[in-house]
Amino acid sequence: MIVGYLVLAFAPSLFMLSCALGIISVGTGLLKSNTSSYLGTFYEREDPRREQGFTVFYAGINIGSMLGNIFSGILFLYAGSQISFCVAAFGVMLGTALFYLGFKKLNLKLVRSVVDKKSWVIASVITLVAVIISTFVIYNPKFSLLFFSLVTILSIVFIFQASKDSKEQIKRSVAYLIFLAIAVIFWGIYNQMFLSMNLFIDRLVDHHILGIPMTTQSFIVANNIGVILFGFSVLRLWRHISDSKKYMLGMFLLSLVFMIVVAGIDASSAYAKIAAYWVIMAYLMLSLSELCISPIGLSLATKLAPRNKIGTFMGLWLVTSGIGGYVAGVIAKYAAIQNQHSNIELLKATYKNAFNHYIGIAIAAFIVTLLLGYIIGKLVEKPSRAQA
Repeated sequence: MIVGYLVLAFAPSLFMLSCALGIISVGTGLLKSNTSSYLGTFYEREDPRREQGFTVFYAGINIGSMLGNIFSGILFLYAGSQISFCVAAFGVMLGTALFYLGFKKLNLKLVRSVVDKKSWVIASVITLVAVIISTFVIYNPKFSLLFFSLVTILSIVFIFQASKDSKEQIKRSVAYLIFLAIAVIFWGIYNQMFLSMNLFIDRLVDHHILGIPMTTQSFIVANNIGVILFGFSVLRLWRHISDSKKYMLGMFLLSLVFMIVVAGIDASSAYAKIAAYWVIMAYLMLSLSELCISPIGLSLATKLAPRNKIGTFMGLWLVTSGIGGYVAGVIAKYAAIQNQHSNIELLKATYKNAFNHYIGIAIAAFIVTLLLGYIIGKLVEKPSRAQA
């Protein structure tokens, strides 16, 4: 990630930009999958504190995300993109140092304390190949559908291959696949926050709240604040709700997000911009939905994986975010503005039509989640309660 951000800061061409993004993609995958997997090793499979631990973990991540969203916009505005990306590289460098010192100071147990040279070489080669593939797909987006299709097929094959020795593990893996399928739809809608919603805010939302001016980027901070506040508020509630019911609740709340935005469009006059508080309410609703899906998914990756495959299952959970990002790009076309006009009434009509499509997709996903929740309960939740 450090190397990727430095390359990104000084990329002179589209190809080098693609290289930088490819390096960052692989670095992010290594960081996220390993930190999340390591947290999972602190809990036994049926430990009820697992979901609470991952919720606190996820809320902590959003503190960093909130600070990043605030300062990146300010840095870009006053210092330009090169300084912004160099600061990002320094931030990752600082985080790595804190991570290392934290292990030493707290005397945390390592999953593997000794790694032989062969393993280092294999890991390095795999990382390099992953960077090359990522760069190629980013530079040639026409291959993205083929790439994600292959990743999906190989992921399913791997999950069943890793579970073939145990009927109980096969049940857990099937349940995990169902969760992954639901997550793809969630991320497809969620990522509109960075796509169509970002452009909607830039074009049609009043950038003042309580008289305070806001940048387009700063609206996303409402989502971070919501995750932090709600994350610590739902810890006790999570003890009494099963994983499948959390997912159902998350998909239901997701359908409300764009209903709020559409209500804001309808509440404004034809040629007036939408009040900022409508977007903030939508982002807070998105925060609640996110807490029902993402930290629970991280937890389930460690809970449902075979003992020696936790890191890989965590990686597969992160794959859903990538596939969901591709889905987000496809459905974002509903909000595409064909001609760059500035007629507010026409822009509102276009975005309202797009958001109604998102609502329909979210409602359909919620109904499917209701049906699949029963299957998930049969596969993993009844045995867990009986064991408890």
